Amino acid sequence: MSNTAIDEHCKSIQKHAANISIEQLKTSFDIFTVGFKEINIPDVKSAFIEKILFTLASLPHRHKILLNSELVKHELFIILRDTAITDELHRKQTEESVTQKFVLDATILFMNLSYSIDDSNVDELKSLLFSKPLIDELVYCLQEIGTNGKHLNDSQLLRSVRSLLTIFKNIIRNHMAAYDYSLIAPIFSAVTQCLCSPYAIEMIKSLDQYFYQKLDNSQTLFLRTMPWYLQWYPDYGDPENLIKILRTLLHEFTAWMTSGQPESYLQCSPQVNAMIRQLTYFLIRPVESENVNIFSEEFYSDYCKLVLQWSSFLSLTLKHHSNKTNLKSKAQTIVQILYNFTLHLNVLNFMKTIPDLISMLLELTDTDHDEIQLNAYRCLGKLMVENDIKAMVNPGKIATVYIDFMRNTIDDPGKTERFDSLLKSLKNFVQHDQVKTELIKQGTLPLLMKCVVEVRFDPIKVQQVALEILLALSFFNEACLILKQNEDFMNHSRNLAENSNSGQAGLQRAAEGLLWKLEKENAAVAKPSILYSHKYNIMISYAHKNQELCLQIHEELVKHGFNVWLDRECLYGSTMVGIANAIENSENVLICMSNAYKESVYCQSEAHYAFERGCRLIPIIIEADYKPDGWLGIIVSGKIYVNFANTQFSLAYEKLKNEIIQQCQTASKPLPTNSTENNSMSLEHTELLSNTIEDLPYSITEWTHDHVKLFLLRMKLGTTILPLCTRLDGDRLLQLYEMCLSNRESMYQSLKFELNERYHTLLPIADYITFLHNIKAYIPSNAITYPSSFFRFTRCDLM
Repeated sequence: MSNTAIDEHCKSIQKHAANISIEQLKTSFDIFTVGFKEINIPDVKSAFIEKILFTLASLPHRHKILLNSELVKHELFIILRDTAITDELHRKQTEESVTQKFVLDATILFMNLSYSIDDSNVDELKSLLFSKPLIDELVYCLQEIGTNGKHLNDSQLLRSVRSLLTIFKNIIRNHMAAYDYSLIAPIFSAVTQCLCSPYAIEMIKSLDQYFYQKLDNSQTLFLRTMPWYLQWYPDYGDPENLIKILRTLLHEFTAWMTSGQPESYLQCSPQVNAMIRQLTYFLIRPVESENVNIFSEEFYSDYCKLVLQWSSFLSLTLKHHSNKTNLKSKAQTIVQILYNFTLHLNVLNFMKTIPDLISMLLELTDTDHDEIQLNAYRCLGKLMVENDIKAMVNPGKIATVYIDFMRNTIDDPGKTERFDSLLKSLKNFVQHDQVKTELIKQGTLPLLMKCVVEVRFDPIKVQQVALEILLALSFFNEACLILKQNEDFMNHSRNLAENSNSGQAGLQRAAEGLLWKLEKENAAVAKPSILYSHKYNIMISYAHKNQELCLQIHEELVKHGFNVWLDRECLYGSTMVGIANAIENSENVLICMSNAYKESVYCQSEAHYAFERGCRLIPIIIEADYKPDGWLGIIVSGKIYVNFANTQFSLAYEKLKNEIIQQCQTASKPLPTNSTENNSMSLEHTELLSNTIEDLPYSITEWTHDHVKLFLLRMKLGTTILPLCTRLDGDRLLQLYEMCLSNRESMYQSLKFELNERYHTLLPIADYITFLHNIKAYIPSNAITYPSSFFRFTRCDLM
């Protein structure tokens, strides 16, 4: 094949680049392949490769046309892979030669193609680029760099290595099989070796304390590309290697980041900003592995220092005009990194103490930038407690923004990932009653039901999350009524609950949990308690993320002779029916309080059912600095907590054991059902009813103790409300009534709890309503109406 023919085809491709067809390219590729095989002189081969790469680079939409399966599989691409990259990398290991420019050009060509991977071409690209000789040469090159610093001054080779890592990362993000992972696993180990080397530490130390410096090629490779390559790496990567990198780099990186002036961050170049973002992201993001406690505890001090620095960056960013493109870019990075810090539960508690952090994030929610808004709300969902929500000028804005986001993305295939993130972050907000109310009021239920019933939505990322949000909303009766009335949704939920697909256990559990709430819970709550027939001394209610400590507590309780029920699977274990049965058969329910527990709608279901059943609850704190609020604060209000987070385990356990023993001893006292005390009380009541012929005084303020008893007996409340009012005269009963008016639901819960705790009797809601209705006739018109804020000792105000 003559050079003239090859040149003509190159010129033709360049001339007709905008409109060239697949067939024309395939013909040219055939000519190039034959011509290459006829060349025997190395320098001529090099010139040929450079010419071909230059020609292909001239295609204006090369990523679209060159990714055609017929072209990707063409032998020409294999020649470019083997000759321009693999052979040249091998030659660099044996010869001290200058890297040929075509190595960089070839890797850049393939890198640009990898940015456009989709389902139609991923298999062809994997077949082309998952070449064992290529992978072996890349690994050996990385090992040489990490072991003895070889090639650190070879800018073209370093850029080529960066391009290759980018190629493999882009493919990793798409469909991968086990065999694919086994092929590229050595790259992971080689990159880890580089980041644990003294060269990586020196590169961090060599960074200027100001953030507007320029990075050389070795710094860019080590501090930007390598951390990005390792982000979200599959499970086959040994977690210990990741921890080893953190132990090597985090402290030095923290020292550099916190020594810099926050003002200079606003002037840093996109290159440095990307390096900071990728390295920070890598150093804090692995928290979602099973080693969350290791990461959180060992690196807590450095993480807190970094959080404070990023908070100062945010403060300065907001002081400038955030509509400027550069500052928007900075805000986008800052809020993404702050969200990543919230995934460490102990760091999250520290973040809640940073002054103005919540107010700054709220300010970001007004930014005209969807991603900044979304990540700001993701942070706020983790950080805000009930009082923060109540303090908002417009708490309904949260629901409004989320509903608008959902409506704008739910039917757009190009925004699938954004929609998935929206649902996931909305879960953090539905723990707050104010947000629940607004979501229901503003019509989010139809959107969420659509996410469940339409098969186009991902079963785990969308359907399961939507069901869990609906479960949280179902604690409000209005939501329950709307859901029950949608027959298609209810039937679909029943089908999901019966589906035993092992890969969708979480979806099945979510459906079962919602159906329990909608169809079974009320009947279960109303079932009479059978005293002294408990199968278990203790039932442990806990969140999966806190499993390690809870299992340790379980082990000690069993060791000391307690009969304990615990769902070891927790995440996808027993159904709510099974858990409800355990609650009903347990003398005490241990509430293991933490952020994860408060955020879990399944834990809320467990705790709520135990509370409704009037179980004896023993709350323990298992997360440092955690303070229960909202629904959890109401359920455990008035109780003494055992703190396992800030107390030595043995001491905390001893307190817990003593509390359980005391509760059991109290419960073992015979109830007054057939006792002399109860008989005399019944005789007294009978005598009071039979001998009293006069009417009650018209004004409740004139009632004596006997009048109170008489009123309650006449209303047939002698076994429920009366035991709670034995020491009350009319004035005090009026105060109780006004407390009930100030917050009907919370007072009902308080009275029900006290009646069960002291007398082991349930308080029917009908008796409570009867009491409130019939006492109104005796309330004088001039009675003082106390504002709700007067009764600071009610359950709801003890949050």
